Amino acid sequence: MPISRILTAQWSASFDGPDSTITITNLENVNPVLTVRDDELAPIAEKTQYDVYCVAADNATDSNGFPRPQYVTQDYVGTDVGSALSPAGGTTKGVWVTDSSPPAMTFVSSEALSQDTIQLTLQLDEPGTIWCAAADLDSASGSTYCKQSQIQNSNTASGTCYWETFIKGSIAHSSAFRGDVPEAYRDVKVEVNRIWQKDEAGSVPLQHETGYALFCFAEDDWKIEADAAMNSINYVQPAGPLKVLFPAVQTFQTTAGVQTTLDEAPPSFTKLQIQDPTVTNSALIVTFALNEPGTVYCRATRADSGETTADMPLSRILTAQWSAAYTASDSTISITRLENVQPSLTNRDDWDVPLAEAIQYNVFCTASDDATDSFNFARYNYMDQTYVGNEVTSAASPVGGTTLGVWIQDTTPPSISFVSAE
Repeated sequence: MPISRILTAQWSASFDGPDSTITITNLENVNPVLTVRDDELAPIAEKTQYDVYCVAADNATDSNGFPRPQYVTQDYVGTDVGSALSPAGGTTKGVWVTDSSPPAMTFVSSEALSQDTIQLTLQLDEPGTIWCAAADLDSASGSTYCKQSQIQNSNTASGTCYWETFIKGSIAHSSAFRGDVPEAYRDVKVEVNRIWQKDEAGSVPLQHETGYALFCFAEDDWKIEADAAMNSINYVQPAGPLKVLFPAVQTFQTTAGVQTTLDEAPPSFTKLQIQDPTVTNSALIVTFALNEPGTVYCRATRADSGETTADMPLSRILTAQWSAAYTASDSTISITRLENVQPSLTNRDDWDVPLAEAIQYNVFCTASDDATDSFNFARYNYMDQTYVGNEVTSAASPVGGTTLGVWIQDTTPPSISFVSAE
């Protein structure tokens, strides 16, 4: 930093006692109209350290009254100030420009990862730390947990859903969900899987298929960064990190909206009934109901075929292609052949094997629900193989999906054929 370079910055002030000041707002105090340099406008940036080099010249004149300024030496200018009240030089290194802007949160996305976990993806405009929490919707019953509209910033007392306390949660109660942001505008993921009690006495896992309001809070790392840096002799520690403002938290929650945890539980039969013997001699009628909307699939096999539940994986039931949807009332599947296939789309020799009268059949049924993920794409849950292999036992209260030994009605009377007489 030669003296000539300091002078060309054109930041200066005269001194005539007791103190004078120079306010530096740009790297160089130049008129953009009078320069073609690309650093003509480089404003001082907040939360940034600068080295400041100062030089001075007196107002000396020669015998004719013309200016003859005396400049401090280069060595003096390059020496650290050492003491502000008794400077040993003109260089002050590591001066922080105050960070006066709280971090800004940007919502990127949210999705349910499981029946008890919600993941938020967000960004900050500077390095910092993010915390997130789930609150009950206002429509939720009970008062054990903070509700969406109860999050407030005026009362810090315990049990009042004070915004910062609520969102930061409790490590002791496994309700603190945070993410470190090492750099600005980098995606950070925070997973929330519990909800803190309103009385701050404990937490519980998020409930499946339940909507939650998502709140996030952030503070920057400037104090941590500044305290750890090589600082100037004039450095005064910041009182604390800068925190997002309450209106920003409310805006973020509005943007994030409601996120619903996933349905990971398979459906179960609440009814699985097959008339035995059948009404007709050509079809098995399966009447069923589920505990939630979904689709039921069935396959029939001859009881004398030797096939057992061990030979009936879910995939084999599905490929029979006998199915029907369930919404709220009893539905039926009418099985007339071993497989419901299009003759033109298969070259298998068992594509069209009608059910035979006066024959017993075993019927295996399974089901999937209509569950979706956070983006409304299908995410079906299928019945467990063990459950499907259990016998129904009670048509009105099934404990499985297997019905053995169903007779196809024999509606054809016997016929007599004359052979001979003597």
